[in-house]
Amino acid sequence: MRIHKRPLRESPFVTALQSFCTSLRVLRRTPAIAAFAVVFGVLGGVSQASQLTGTIGTLLQFLLAPALVGALYTVIDGARPRSSRDLGVVRAAQRYYVSLLGAAFLLGILTVFLGVVLMGSAFGYVGFERGNAILNGTASLTTTEFAVVGAASVAFFVLLFLFRFYDTAIVFDGRTAGGSISRSINFVLGNLRSVLGYAVVATAVTGVIDLPVMWVVVFDSATSVGAAITASQSALGPGEIAIVAVAATITSLIARTYKVCFYRACTEPDVGGREQSMPAE
Repeated sequence: MRIHKRPLRESPFVTALQSFCTSLRVLRRTPAIAAFAVVFGVLGGVSQASQLTGTIGTLLQFLLAPALVGALYTVIDGARPRSSRDLGVVRAAQRYYVSLLGAAFLLGILTVFLGVVLMGSAFGYVGFERGNAILNGTASLTTTEFAVVGAASVAFFVLLFLFRFYDTAIVFDGRTAGGSISRSINFVLGNLRSVLGYAVVATAVTGVIDLPVMWVVVFDSATSVGAAITASQSALGPGEIAIVAVAATITSLIARTYKVCFYRACTEPDVGGREQSMPAE
């Protein structure tokens, strides 16, 4: 009598960890990717500067990022083992620019809307005067208020995460600006277990660099919400901007490469499987 064993459910971290290993091999084989990360890092650092310089940096970041993303994702995808992608960098930057720029604009509006609805609702529950006191550090959240604000914050970031893969949907699936958002939502919900693994790995890896820099440099080691807000509104010095730029370069290098490898592993399972079986060079 033949016994059929029920296949074990794959751990949500399998695809996430395999994709991360692939991204490390891609980075080692393709040092040119670092050049794109440096540009992202410099733009991120300049955008933290004060007054006119920061405004110009933010504007440049918004206008240049779509071209950089289209070119960078094409380079990363072409560097993956067994990849057949041969689209030129300049051509890729031109092809996806309008869709990526449009999607970024739509997501900006959507993010503001969600922030106003969710965080505004939480702030309304706490109350305007009491909310100001909390932000100024003269009062603290009660347990109930903390739960409400925490739930609104979690809901806000979860909803934003649904849109995380809009840019890969444009570059690899040929979606339009609007179509990329719905494609990202479908991708996250359709690969929920793997995406949860990806979120944990990506957050852990980038958080090791981002969190200390944000706390020490941007928030000036603040110990209260009010102090953190005040510190974040203060102008950064040249040395602090350089630290932010270096941190942004490293996290951009790792996070974007990992994102591409993970997305391709999920949307091209056969190719992804062959990638993971290849020996490291």
